[in-house]
Amino acid sequence: MDMWKKISLLCLILFEICLVSGICLQNAECEMQNAEFSNETVLSFADYLFGQEDYYRAASEYQRFIFIAASPRETLPPREGATLNQDEETIQRAMFKIGLCYQKSRQWNTALTYFEELKQKLHGRTDAIVFEIGRTNYLKGDYPQAIKIFQRLTVSRKLGDESQYMLGWCYLKQMDWGKAEIAFDQIKPETSVYTFSQELAEFAKNGAKLPHKSPLTAGIMSLLFPGAGQAYLHRFGDGTFSMLLTLGTTWLGYHYYHEGYKNTGSILTGLGITFYGGNIYGAAASAKLINASSRANYLEQIDRLDKERGVTIEYWK
Repeated sequence: MDMWKKISLLCLILFEICLVSGICLQNAECEMQNAEFSNETVLSFADYLFGQEDYYRAASEYQRFIFIAASPRETLPPREGATLNQDEETIQRAMFKIGLCYQKSRQWNTALTYFEELKQKLHGRTDAIVFEIGRTNYLKGDYPQAIKIFQRLTVSRKLGDESQYMLGWCYLKQMDWGKAEIAFDQIKPETSVYTFSQELAEFAKNGAKLPHKSPLTAGIMSLLFPGAGQAYLHRFGDGTFSMLLTLGTTWLGYHYYHEGYKNTGSILTGLGITFYGGNIYGAAASAKLINASSRANYLEQIDRLDKERGVTIEYWK
């Protein structure tokens, strides 16, 4: 009888152990499924914030996704239906998007530092990261550095034409019209940016024909005859005023000096010489201002085109 009690007690203990083990295993599986769901939800939310241009919060969510996704990788198998490489690809995409968040929120130096560090980690996406380093320098206004980067990338099999396109934009911003036109003309017809590149090549060609007035010519003309430099700049009112003021004060100074009013004559003659010098300087300075104004108006058109014709590339689909 005692033996049967012992056997019954042992069976009961074994049953309870199996029951508890089953419950624990089920809870562990649920936790893994919840973790997976939470991970994918975080990534979707980060993409949503990025699409809404809320880059600060998007960067935080991408970082949270990377932490969640990378932490269990040494102990847990890949998600069901996904390989380890696919999981790694998703993490790399999130890391890349963090760099874009810094870039689009105009944190140029932070973005450059992040992309440089990322380039050392993601060997399979080097061209894509270098392209964004070049684009960040372009957006920052460091066109010489951006040109160096895009020139190296023009031989890239995947990003050659896009790099050529951005190279043309760098030259446009520097108002190097000839090089900009050549860069845009070299883009292949089958690329997505070809139509835009042809428009921009024409834009660069017209930029080379912008009205230009020579400050040297304007200054020399005003030196030879007061007001002539202003007339060369088509500022006839200013030219007439300079001529009358300079010649009038000089003649009055000469007249009063010979009439015996030497002090008055000397003062008026000095004023005439001063106005004469100002007339020369004013003509040269006005020529520079006209050229600067013409370039500024054209640059405003370039800036508007930049927003409409900027190249958008998605490396991770």
